[in-house]
Amino acid sequence: MNILRAFKEQIGIYSSPDQTNRKQPSLVPPKEIFEVPTRQEEVSSAVQAEVPHCCFYCTWCESPILLPHDSLGFTFGGPMIRKIEARAIGTVCPSCGRVGTYSFFRGCQGYNTRHRFVPSPLNGRTVLLDWLPCDENTCVFKLPFFLTYDQDLTEANLKEWAPKWLWDDLACSVGHPVQPPHWLFEFRPHRAALDLTRAGVQRLR
Repeated sequence: MNILRAFKEQIGIYSSPDQTNRKQPSLVPPKEIFEVPTRQEEVSSAVQAEVPHCCFYCTWCESPILLPHDSLGFTFGGPMIRKIEARAIGTVCPSCGRVGTYSFFRGCQGYNTRHRFVPSPLNGRTVLLDWLPCDENTCVFKLPFFLTYDQDLTEANLKEWAPKWLWDDLACSVGHPVQPPHWLFEFRPHRAALDLTRAGVQRLR
């Protein structure tokens, strides 16, 4: 019995009044162990999250054109997640200012084996600017035209930039010529842009 009592006192189950009054070391780890250093928080906040982008290559200058896939309404995704139905999209190359048609679907206007999905940080805000009809009256495939607003190109100065772009080779998904939109020559600002990241699944055409 004395041996058992001595063993219990040794492991701290029982303690004498003198030992109780003394400040015993805590078995709980200090709070500092669980705290993340301030420097590490600053570094992690500086890292930007990367999201899937559609990487197209300009037909004329071969510069990469990066557009967030969710901002395109998952046009080139599976049928269940697409917010719009389109076989190709139109956009402008930020390097040379040429407007073109691009696609991930083989056999469509603007398809190129170099086009691919890449992870990249967000830069600006990409919106669906307009649905552009082609010159063929019987064609039902309007071309969704996307544009990325940033510090240089904004909604306010769009009417100043857009007429300077080269619109000659823009075509719908089956290759019919697409003319520049009429709002380029209107005095009022263009307000028809749609942010597809905030829109639900719909079937626009």
